[in-house]
Amino acid sequence: MKIKYTYGLIIVFCGLLTTASAQSDLLYSNLNVNAQAFNPAAIEDNQSINARILMRQQWVGFDDAPSSQWLNLSHFFNKFNSGLGINVFNQSAGAEKTQVLKLNYTYKFYVAQDHRLAFGMGAGVYFRKLDFSKLTFEESEEHIPVSDDRQTFADFDFGVEYTFKKLTIGLSSNHLTTSNNNATLFKIPIHNHLYASYYVSIMDQLDFIPGVAYHRSAGINIFDVSADFIIMDRINVGMNYRLESAFIIRAGIQLNSIFEIHYAYDLGAGELRNYNSGSHEFMVIARFKKKQAAHHSPRFF
Repeated sequence: MKIKYTYGLIIVFCGLLTTASAQSDLLYSNLNVNAQAFNPAAIEDNQSINARILMRQQWVGFDDAPSSQWLNLSHFFNKFNSGLGINVFNQSAGAEKTQVLKLNYTYKFYVAQDHRLAFGMGAGVYFRKLDFSKLTFEESEEHIPVSDDRQTFADFDFGVEYTFKKLTIGLSSNHLTTSNNNATLFKIPIHNHLYASYYVSIMDQLDFIPGVAYHRSAGINIFDVSADFIIMDRINVGMNYRLESAFIIRAGIQLNSIFEIHYAYDLGAGELRNYNSGSHEFMVIARFKKKQAAHHSPRFF
């Protein structure tokens, strides 16, 4: 069903989506396992080829609600203390669509015993589309496009991640080329992320991971406080409170040595809580161990 807008209301509508989705990146709920979505320094160092597939449907029951899909592939090369990854995003909200293709690089090193630092960079492009044909207007305006408008931009990220034993602290910035003041309906403004977590062993086969996070984009500040429990090194259950925005329940399970799945449900806590049935997020992680080459001669090393 189409909704009538004046041209001014379209700008307001797009601005509202900026705070939650379209012009800004959708903020995922499984932040405990998907930092690579926004921090290029967070590539896993596990001697595996890693794959992540995520699907998110936000504000179920809300017409033209935001949705997002994310694909990530990565591998860390111990010989070079470096990792490579690729991120592919597809995001839509009403008449707006965004697609991102980005290559990530990270370099990790020890600054002291047990103190490890990682620097990451991301570079790629994003495509933005605004389809005016999906909108109707109360008054005709000659300067309003009658079809869709598409634009393409170069895109860059930077990130840092510090680990000390069971402590992890990360900082990253996305869409570095556009400040908040220079953002438009097509240019995505800079996003900043800061997060920290600590791994606490409570008893045999039970661990506790408290975490905090701060996100900022387009002048909007978002705070997260989370608590996750790891049971038998296979099952994850946790919750996250996104200040004045959502209460999140999440769970995950490692199915075997390769696959694990994660699910999160957002119960709205903001102004839209009475107009939707929450948000759903589903993610599959696969880690493919590299086979070690067999050497049959001492000449090969």
